[in-house]
Amino acid sequence: MMTNTELIDLAASVVKTHRIKDFLCGDVGSAVLSRSGKVYLGVCADLGCNGFCAEQNALGSMMTDGEYRFVKVVAVWKDEQGIVHVLSPCGHCRQMMMDMDKDNLKSEVILDHDKTVTLEELLPHHTCWRKQ
Repeated sequence: MMTNTELIDLAASVVKTHRIKDFLCGDVGSAVLSRSGKVYLGVCADLGCNGFCAEQNALGSMMTDGEYRFVKVVAVWKDEQGIVHVLSPCGHCRQMMMDMDKDNLKSEVILDHDKTVTLEELLPHHTCWRKQ
């Protein structure tokens, strides 16, 4: 299986910031390792139509290939000096990952070269529905 560092490096390799008027595209990159072992990459787009996150882009490519279960996911951003920073997925991305396949709750979310948590740990109360 690919290491965290390998996936971080792949995600960083697609970061290519592009400004369109007041909007930024490509300043966050993501790498998703699917259950089949294939890696899907994506970048974000911050546009007037709301855009999308890098994880959503990579996951969309994965779904286009007919895959819905992933093993590991990471998103990164490069600062002005080119230093790579690992980002935790936003709430919308976390929800999308879970909705794609409930087994993704056991998948690893990379938070650093040597730190991962499960998606379930990032969504601790995802089944907290209480009849009133």
